[in-house]
Amino acid sequence: MTRRVAGSTLIVMGGLAASMVIGLIRQRIIAGKFGTSAALDAYTAANGIPELLFTMLAGGALAFAFIPVYTERLGNGDTRASNKLFAPTLVRAPWGIGPHFSPEIQDLTAQLMRVLLLSTIIFAISSILTGTLHAHQHFLLPALAPSMYSGGIIIGAVVFVPSLGIFGLAWGAVLGALLHLMVQLPGIIRYGVRWYPTLGWRNPALRVVAILMAPRVVDLLMARASIDWINANLGSGLGEGRVSSLRYAFQVMNTPWTLIGTAIGIAVFPTMAALAAQRDIHAQRKALSGALRAILTLALPAAVLLIVLGRPVIGVLFEGGEFTAQSTELVYFALQFYAITMISQSVLEVVVRAFAAQQDTLTPLLVSFFTTALNIILAIWLSQPLAEGGLEHGGLALANGVAVGVESLIGLTILHLRWRGVDARRILLDAGKAALAALVMGGLILAIEAIFSPSRLVLLLGGGALGGLIYFALALLLGIEEIRTLPISLFQYIRQRDTKL
Repeated sequence: MTRRVAGSTLIVMGGLAASMVIGLIRQRIIAGKFGTSAALDAYTAANGIPELLFTMLAGGALAFAFIPVYTERLGNGDTRASNKLFAPTLVRAPWGIGPHFSPEIQDLTAQLMRVLLLSTIIFAISSILTGTLHAHQHFLLPALAPSMYSGGIIIGAVVFVPSLGIFGLAWGAVLGALLHLMVQLPGIIRYGVRWYPTLGWRNPALRVVAILMAPRVVDLLMARASIDWINANLGSGLGEGRVSSLRYAFQVMNTPWTLIGTAIGIAVFPTMAALAAQRDIHAQRKALSGALRAILTLALPAAVLLIVLGRPVIGVLFEGGEFTAQSTELVYFALQFYAITMISQSVLEVVVRAFAAQQDTLTPLLVSFFTTALNIILAIWLSQPLAEGGLEHGGLALANGVAVGVESLIGLTILHLRWRGVDARRILLDAGKAALAALVMGGLILAIEAIFSPSRLVLLLGGGALGGLIYFALALLLGIEEIRTLPISLFQYIRQRDTKL
């Protein structure tokens, strides 16, 4: 089982790594053309609702409900255009995504939203293909799909923007959604999956999927609202560039989050679903513990690196054109707090899948009611101006990280009670060792920066490489098991694949 999960993780991480590279190229192009301007603030806010729907359909709710049911059956042998009519209200209302924007920017946001909502119709179909391929333990094509989406936006930025302005990005996103769908079609053909244009309400499996999906839809609605909606609503009143700065910081943080938390979560989910179908609690506990320890071993040093090397990362990636040194400082301020979010979100990736594997999407929903309320309260409090003791847009990032961390802890506590243990002692011990090694690594990088004052690029490349070696050596010295077992499992999987070929 370990080799299979490790191999699946390798495939997913490889595809997601490619997606991250292309995504960063996409952001570099966007940064050069729009910087942290009011126009990009409008685009970022307008994209919040389509991204919410994308997360529910292509990235979350349907897959969480579909994979366990479809896997169980294997073991045995839309968004409507009318939503566009409400775009102005969704922007201008006090609870909307841009209530503090100027009237001109509010109009622009509403118009952009109308275009971006088209992509959700395409993603609704694409999400079904993704869930089907994952259930068949096929991860390559779904992992490539996000790269196709970024590729569409790059085409929009390069080809469409000169004539359409910021609308070029919106139409590029629609093109990216089409590419996201098309790249998965060969896999569907390979597995002989057929689609029948019928509602099929009498199919009991469909009813189970619908029952499981409903709580997850609401759960993800609140989760994305905690990021996109709250950031846009409160950020629109913090000054020009704050909304887009939060978005840049989120995307930088999203790179390690995706490569660590999402990749491991996606890879382990079908295995956990199969174990849940077999009612093997011991194996489920073991899979959860292994996944969490692997995530924490990688996420804790990644968070420290985001803090100590975040400024040169942002400068090298984005500075130039309309993206100025002031833009770098705005983004870095938020990124420092998003480092906490990266850890808690990565852990949550596995925790919620542990519930979904048991076909339980209601419990995470009930937990998220509390944590969403906590997020909103913290966001309002922490986003006050610096002069009043707040953290401005950095407070919005911190609020999300704290709330998600609480959500993960509550979920683990419930699993601990349900399974009579989640191997908590071992998880905490490895997390403590990883935290110690990460802090030592970060301190040494800061010391080197203070003594030698290297250039931004040298600090980024040299500090990152040296930091990785320091952490790896300390982790081995402290006896963190995942530092040894994960590479070995990946090597064994690769060798096994080569032997078969």
